[in-house]
Amino acid sequence: MSIGTSKLAICPSCGKPVYFQGSNNLAACACQKVWYRQGDELVPVPMRMLHAPTDIIQPGTTGRWKDVAFTVTGRIRVHFEDNVFNYWTLNCNDGVTRHLAEGYGMYAVCEVLPFKEAVIARKFRSDAQKLRLPDDREFWVTARNEHRLIEVEGNAFVPDLPDRFISIEGSSDSERVELVAYAEDVAVVFACHDIVPEMLFLGNTRDVEPAGRRFSCQNCAATNNVLTYPYAQSWVCNKCETRHSFTGEDYATHGGQHTSSQNFSFTIGERITLEGGNYQFVGMVQKYDIDSRADYWQEYTLFSKLHGFAFLTESDGHWTILKETKNAPAPSDARMHQIDFDNQSFRRFSKYHFRILYALGEFPGNVFSMHEETEAMDYIAPPEILSIEKDYRKRISWFRGKYIRRKVIASQVSQTLPRQVGIAPAQPSWVNMKTESIAKSGIVALLLVVLVQMLTGSSHTNRVIFSSTYVFSDSLNTQTFITEKFELEKWSSALDLDFSSPVENSWLELNATLVNAVDGSEYSMQKGVEFYSGYESGEHWSEGDHDGVIHFTKIPAGTYFLKLTAARDSNMYSQVSVVSAKLIHDAISYRNMWIVMLLALVWPLTLGLSRYYSENTRWGNSPFSNF
Repeated sequence: MSIGTSKLAICPSCGKPVYFQGSNNLAACACQKVWYRQGDELVPVPMRMLHAPTDIIQPGTTGRWKDVAFTVTGRIRVHFEDNVFNYWTLNCNDGVTRHLAEGYGMYAVCEVLPFKEAVIARKFRSDAQKLRLPDDREFWVTARNEHRLIEVEGNAFVPDLPDRFISIEGSSDSERVELVAYAEDVAVVFACHDIVPEMLFLGNTRDVEPAGRRFSCQNCAATNNVLTYPYAQSWVCNKCETRHSFTGEDYATHGGQHTSSQNFSFTIGERITLEGGNYQFVGMVQKYDIDSRADYWQEYTLFSKLHGFAFLTESDGHWTILKETKNAPAPSDARMHQIDFDNQSFRRFSKYHFRILYALGEFPGNVFSMHEETEAMDYIAPPEILSIEKDYRKRISWFRGKYIRRKVIASQVSQTLPRQVGIAPAQPSWVNMKTESIAKSGIVALLLVVLVQMLTGSSHTNRVIFSSTYVFSDSLNTQTFITEKFELEKWSSALDLDFSSPVENSWLELNATLVNAVDGSEYSMQKGVEFYSGYESGEHWSEGDHDGVIHFTKIPAGTYFLKLTAARDSNMYSQVSVVSAKLIHDAISYRNMWIVMLLALVWPLTLGLSRYYSENTRWGNSPFSNF
């Protein structure tokens, strides 16, 4: 759709000028009539002029999407059964007309796909759960909506004379589309590119505070101003607390509260800054899990002109913020135990239905109608959470959020917040590592220790200075043996004295003294061996060992000899008669390696145990736990 020449037409109803910018063909006159430009003729359409708008975007708002600059020329605001969306017409500098679908804080740039309008129109005659486009791309149908009321601001573009606005939304693993029928045989497919408002670089926006709409309570006649109408279509009377909804021009009441007044941490009208958005509290509810009959939580509805609605939930003193999103997994993923989405793995944590026990303020859509039939599921990848809700009409809504630390909330509220209990589903563990990463770090640490040991061991001589066997005199139980002199050339040496004795139900104690033959300095160490065995209740048992090692460390260079004093068991029937000894210079020692290994494993083990405790506590309340 290329931009044509702007045109000024005369309203057939009042004679005032009606301006059509570029190729736009839909505009409202000051006399409240809405006209469709068909060549040089103006045809009336069953739409209304939008009065006193307060949305942040307005005709004349500028922005940029990718490398394309645009100017907003106008919009059609479509009231569906229980939600309202804006479809802004964008005059783009590349000569193509695009649209910006916007509502409730969700934004998507929409581009028309080149399919025949009559072919697409036939898609609206089916209620199948899957949608196949002419190019064979397949999408899950996530929502079907039919207009109840259409309003126009400024001037906009539609592909043909409109007599309806019916929408089918579809999504796949990587794409999202919206089919819109404007007439019986006129429908188009939009490729929807979801985007956050900050990435549109909007300028010349409208700086007007929402005025809302006043409604009279059907129960007590009190006046209630619904600040965020028409996006909020349900509210609670501020006097008698009767629940109301006004959707598609249909007024309904939904009874009163299901429990007594609650103590909320905030009041209607307060403001809070979360995740880069400045929000106002417009509604608050207490919800109850009617499946488990055990879980209660409070949910606060927040509103920002730029970011739309957000939902701040509090459960057991833990806080989570969620926003509705169209950029979500495929609906088929909602039955899986794990969803891989946006480079993260989300695990299913809960599945439930809820009841609104108590409510104050206003809420987007109609939250009171048959809300107990809504099926909800939560998937977590701390600190993030994905929630999906399927309502009684099988429409699917996805919400994405993250855990908010208590101090972020506490710094913006004067009241005392609820005390934290346990670990919340999306609460990040203080161990910010996966179990697999912890295990890998432990293995890497062990490999590094072994590598260092191998490198340092290769520099050791491991030289045998002497190896001898010494025999006790028959009459002595303690005897001293003196070795030949030997030289230690290194400035600091380590020596291992390996000794053994064939003890059997006896013991041997060896005192080894390394004596400097020049200055007489001594280095003494002592160690013993023992070995016992026998039979008990017909079973053989044994304990002890025949071998021992004495370690000498940091021995200065010099000439030495070794004085060995051996003491044996005095029992002549079990005493040993020999002891063997071998002295190794610059021996490879594995003792330090084992010590370092143990130290290297302390931190991974601490992390692993802490993460296990944290995850075990987290999943303790989930029916989908692997613990």
